[in-house]
Amino acid sequence: MLSHFDKGVQLFGGSNTARPAKRKLAAAIATLLSVGIVATGCTSAPAAAAGKNDSRATIVRIVDGDTIVAEVSGTETTIRLLNIDTPETKDPNEPVQCLGPESTEYMKSLLAPGDMIDLEYDVQRLDPYGRTLAGVYKDDSLVNADIVAAGLGVAVLYQPNERFYAEVKAAEQDAQNAEQGLFSPSIDCTVPAMVNQATSDLEGLEEVDPESSAAAWTALAVVAAAVLAGKAKKAALAALDTGEDGVAGAVWAARKAKHLPRLDAALNRATAMESKLATTRMAMQESEKKAKAAKKAKAEAKAEATRKATAEREAKADRRAAAAAKKAAQRKAALKKRYVAPKKTYRAPVQTRKPKRSGGSYAGYTGPRCYAPGGKSWKPCG
Repeated sequence: MLSHFDKGVQLFGGSNTARPAKRKLAAAIATLLSVGIVATGCTSAPAAAAGKNDSRATIVRIVDGDTIVAEVSGTETTIRLLNIDTPETKDPNEPVQCLGPESTEYMKSLLAPGDMIDLEYDVQRLDPYGRTLAGVYKDDSLVNADIVAAGLGVAVLYQPNERFYAEVKAAEQDAQNAEQGLFSPSIDCTVPAMVNQATSDLEGLEEVDPESSAAAWTALAVVAAAVLAGKAKKAALAALDTGEDGVAGAVWAARKAKHLPRLDAALNRATAMESKLATTRMAMQESEKKAKAAKKAKAEAKAEATRKATAEREAKADRRAAAAAKKAAQRKAALKKRYVAPKKTYRAPVQTRKPKRSGGSYAGYTGPRCYAPGGKSWKPCG
């Protein structure tokens, strides 16, 4: 995978030494302006010592994208390039900033130890840290502007030092137009990339027509996450307006007018989608709640109807059984009425004297009887 620096070299097309005539003209104008300023007594820039040539120097080493060490008049001197600011790499209290190492590497590709350079100064010769402030030229090309033209630095103006600002600012505009380095939306750590990612994520949200509250909740979660991320990135961009992060702040200031309206439009659209989905979800939840209650009531009514029907069948069966039992009882009662059994009574036998037995087999027997002809009379048979 290509590093940011390798990508930068491809984008930059190697060393930026174009526009020499334009830069010479700008430098000449800036020199005249500087001379005019000095002549008016508006500065106290120290004059060069007699017999001392401090306009030629030899590169000793590269510190970072906007600072070098060179031998000037036999003395190693730290030189801070004027009207340029590059991403931080050396501050122990700050993380390495986006494209900071690439800026340093690009400076090394322009200037190597032993190279001869020309130095030109402005109103102030030293910064608060004791570094020499200068415009650095190599082969008639302003290195200050070359770094910025590659998109690896931004133009800055710290009055009264403005001699090289116009040329550096023009180089920055070239980098913006070409979307190189710090102005590239395709390098992940850059401000344009952050804006582009946030905007693309928001613009990529699709309108949905959820069929249930669960589907609405899923869609809402996606949109809400994108809105939250978009707002966080917008807040981070707004923080760049404070100027605490000089390079990123300068990039944002340069691209704000282009990117902010698009980001705001995408964020407003996503926020409207979020609100709509939230409302839709609430409405669906209420509708589903009512439908569930209606379904439950219907089920309960059906169960009650089934229970009543079962109870009615059982009651009907009980009534039929009772009627059958009643009819059976009535038939049995009718049969009893058809035959009345005589009442049984008991009479004690009458006690009589037992007749004397005359040899017969029963009481009162008097012996055989003989009847006259015709059976009308009788007499004991003798």
